[in-house]
Amino acid sequence: MIHAMRFGPPRAAADGRPVREACFAPRSTLPLSAACLVANGVREQLARMLAVDLETELIEPIVPSEDARQTLFANAVVYRVRGRSGDAFVSIRPADARRLVATAFAERERPEAAPLSEIERATLERVLSALPPLCVPLCGVIRSVVAETAAYAALETAAYFEVRLCEPVRVSIGFALAFDPAEEIGPALTLEDVSDVELTCSIEVARGGIALPALTQLEPGCMLPLETALGADGRLHAGGVTLALGTCGARGERAAFMLAGERAERTAA
Repeated sequence: MIHAMRFGPPRAAADGRPVREACFAPRSTLPLSAACLVANGVREQLARMLAVDLETELIEPIVPSEDARQTLFANAVVYRVRGRSGDAFVSIRPADARRLVATAFAERERPEAAPLSEIERATLERVLSALPPLCVPLCGVIRSVVAETAAYAALETAAYFEVRLCEPVRVSIGFALAFDPAEEIGPALTLEDVSDVELTCSIEVARGGIALPALTQLEPGCMLPLETALGADGRLHAGGVTLALGTCGARGERAAFMLAGERAERTAA
């Protein structure tokens, strides 16, 4: 888990302007690429099983609060997926389960009050059985899949994201982890990694200041007095950073710059 800066809801400032206050909120370290793999798998598997073209949305991984976990898993059908790296959960809430069953039977909707029949429950289990194998990017090689209570899943969840079917049926399927993956920090860049990068260099031979009114009155032939002493070292700049001092001159028909004996102190622009 890491903390990322976010902006809260707008509030009116003293002068009436809307202002969003910055705050730091916990964020899951589950790679978004892993969640995308799961989302693509959900779309492909359910489209094949339901014989419909589906569009999906991915709700990025979060670290849900205790209250949020209770809401996300309220009365949900949950499977625990035990993997080599840890446990994952696949969940679907009752209203979404009814819509999924209705789609399987080519119906638009199922009444909320009516319980699922035996054949409808078997159909739901058959459809949901295609989802646990998709958890490999989340928890590694799968060792077993068992039914889990919503209460235990809500208690153990550390990271959560949803895959939402948009068309032709709106269904949300939750995926959760009982652990938040450790943040992976890649190795630092070395000089070899950037050896092919080209930088634009410039030479500063003299410098000075000019008032804004005088700047607006510049015209060809004007003389500008500079503060740099005659014959002073020039400065080599690259990327806004002073790299070295040296002497400006010419070599053949081209301008040249010869580094001085001591390298200039590097300062950020």
